[in-house]
Amino acid sequence: MKILGNLLAITLLIFIISGCKKSDDSSTSSTASTSSSSSTSCTVSYTHVGKVGDNSSNKVTTALAKSANFTKGLTVFGINILATTDVPDAKLLHTANVAAELVDNNEDGTVDNLCVLSEVLKISSYVNMHSKDNATVTVDLSPLDNAGVVDSAGDSVSMGLGHEETRVNYADNSSHDASIEEIFHLITQRGYSSVYPTVFGESNTSTSTLAQAMDVARGGEQRCAEESCTWTYNNSTCPDNGSVDSGKAWYFYTDSSADYATQMTEYIYWAVSSYFGMHDSTAGKTKADSEWCPNTKAELLAQDPTVYNLIDNSTYAFPSVMPDASYSYYTYSTSDIQTF
Repeated sequence: MKILGNLLAITLLIFIISGCKKSDDSSTSSTASTSSSSSTSCTVSYTHVGKVGDNSSNKVTTALAKSANFTKGLTVFGINILATTDVPDAKLLHTANVAAELVDNNEDGTVDNLCVLSEVLKISSYVNMHSKDNATVTVDLSPLDNAGVVDSAGDSVSMGLGHEETRVNYADNSSHDASIEEIFHLITQRGYSSVYPTVFGESNTSTSTLAQAMDVARGGEQRCAEESCTWTYNNSTCPDNGSVDSGKAWYFYTDSSADYATQMTEYIYWAVSSYFGMHDSTAGKTKADSEWCPNTKAELLAQDPTVYNLIDNSTYAFPSVMPDASYSYYTYSTSDIQTF
């Protein structure tokens, strides 16, 4: 299967797939393609690997990327992954594999939720890879922002990722693979939130199903749309086994720079990553316990059945297998990395 995938990717076949419907349907819909009379078709062209700027609909060009101090990159299913010179190629390829596994979680070469990918690509979203610990280059996103690589509110559509944060998940018994987290944030913020606004809409005024579930998980509704927010919770302790008592918080993210929308982004990440077993270890529980209690799939179902059932609904095609940075359909290599 991997040989076939390599041949297909080398010839850069373009897949045109349509028929997925953009919908506000509830989580009880059987498929997103049959339930809404106001739905519109989702059609998108993609390749498993591509060059930055090759697609005319992608606003990110090599010239803009270079102006922002990126020196290399590639696209994965059309998603831009840009990196500075101090990012090792191995880290860039790790991120490419994770991106592919999140978009095509069963690794059959076909996008799992075409409408979600369509929204991510529509605004030319990109991953911004750099060094956090020993940076020799400072990223300046203003050339991309000024060229219109922004969302409808004028905000950057990038997701930052320090290459030091990409690692074998909890291999050091303390740190998770942040490439999974940051790329997943990009997909939910720019994809799921737009495709299913009444279910997964992420904003400071959202009343989506996700927002309501999060309010329960936090022990009650708290809103803040400021640059500095004060969050308080009626619980910040996780039991060794079992569920948090009724009415008490089991999600207590306290970052003051996080507004209500960001709280939602983090909430759906914790839920999905626990669903596919990312934190199902002693180290994972220790990490999760600082802001999230149900760190396993079984505990998520017992503690938060609302969000569990959203994730478990095939309509939305959330990833159910944890990415391991080894995408089986296509082998990413240094020859896929384009230099600017």
